[in-house]
Amino acid sequence: MTDPRWRRLARLRLYCNAACIGTIAVACVVLCGWILGIGSIKSGFLNSVTVKANTAIGMILLGTSLWLLLPDPPRRARRYVGLILAALAASIGTVTVIEYIFGVNLGIDQLFFREDVGTLTTYAPGRMSPITAITFMALGLALLLLDWEPRPGRRPAQMLSLWGALVAVMSLSGYINNATAIYRVFSYTQIAVCTAMVLLVMSMAIFFARPRAGIAGDITGRYVGSAMARKFLPAVIVVPLFAAWLRMRGQRAGWFGTELGLSLNVALNVVSLSILVWLNARQLNRSEEALEEVREAKNVLYDSSLKDELTSLYNRRGFLTFAEEHIKLACSGRRELLVVFADVDGLKAINDGYGHLEGDRALKKAAEVLLAVFRDTDLVARLGGDEFAVLALDCSRAGLVRINAHFEKLLRAVNNLDQPWKLSISVGTVHVDSEHPLSINDLLTEADKVMYERKRSKVLAAAR
Repeated sequence: MTDPRWRRLARLRLYCNAACIGTIAVACVVLCGWILGIGSIKSGFLNSVTVKANTAIGMILLGTSLWLLLPDPPRRARRYVGLILAALAASIGTVTVIEYIFGVNLGIDQLFFREDVGTLTTYAPGRMSPITAITFMALGLALLLLDWEPRPGRRPAQMLSLWGALVAVMSLSGYINNATAIYRVFSYTQIAVCTAMVLLVMSMAIFFARPRAGIAGDITGRYVGSAMARKFLPAVIVVPLFAAWLRMRGQRAGWFGTELGLSLNVALNVVSLSILVWLNARQLNRSEEALEEVREAKNVLYDSSLKDELTSLYNRRGFLTFAEEHIKLACSGRRELLVVFADVDGLKAINDGYGHLEGDRALKKAAEVLLAVFRDTDLVARLGGDEFAVLALDCSRAGLVRINAHFEKLLRAVNNLDQPWKLSISVGTVHVDSEHPLSINDLLTEADKVMYERKRSKVLAAAR
């Protein structure tokens, strides 16, 4: 149950088991019809051409083989027996194809039961149709290659099983529309309705026998594309068949001729497929909108984890995260680096004398000053409390002189405002080149020492 698709996969496993049991049961009923000589039972109670005895035996082999191979992976004994039965089913189809190609009778057509010579819709007594024989070859080979994956996501067994589904759909479509050429190849044996239905069920069961891999995995997946495939694939298959059936019924009833019937058929297919495309686009748009909302929420959460709520500067985590990248960039390009450690003087006195709202206002003003002094590409952060840090690339010693002058000018402008307190910031700087790289923590420690020396100098000067 760790796979989020476990319910879907469980339903597919139930279908595969039911397909095996149903196929074996139908084939046994047909064989009983041959034993008892009852024609209606030979056709599977569908009043069509009879299901050949070899076809019924091949169905039993396919159903039993798949049932033994369904566990993933199967036990060794079950696997060997399943592969042997699959090889026998493929052999029945192969021998029948050889009989058709070379015009010989190898004696397998009436090995167990004899069919009258000259039976209608039958090329040779007891012989299955060539399309059925080829399908037995394909499905038997699919079972033999069930777990073979030459490339990731490529399962030849699934491609072979789709051949059986194609043949079955064509045959059933031929019966529905009375298109004899589809389910009868020239003068060869017809495919029985029961055979076509069983081949379709078995082909789908073999296709989904390993539902996590290959094309089946693309359909059973948990992403949007898989969900779209599961939603619209049945309609893509059913609608064209229904449109063809509707056209044939209308033409036979004399409601319209061949040309108009063809036009209506095409129009119905175009309209239905266009609706499916529109529904698909709408569903994808909704999914994309939901994903975009999730991305925005993640970005907001990510920013909030890296930004200081009061000043909107980077917090300590954000500063340390991006500072290491800046240092690597400076070292790789031989660029100069400036690290600044700043501390707001007398913040406790402002909080005690004028309240914490004024203290927060002083911190915001300090952040505005630092943002105005440094460039947009420089990292400016509030490390916590009254401590700030700046990291600037490509800042020379001459540029540092201009920065100090601009800094003092902005401080004077802030202190000229109508406010009860004066803003004072002590700053320590460390200027390094790429030939003497240090970690960001070492650089902050050096800048912090310089800052405290200047702060102590201010205190001594004020005491005098």
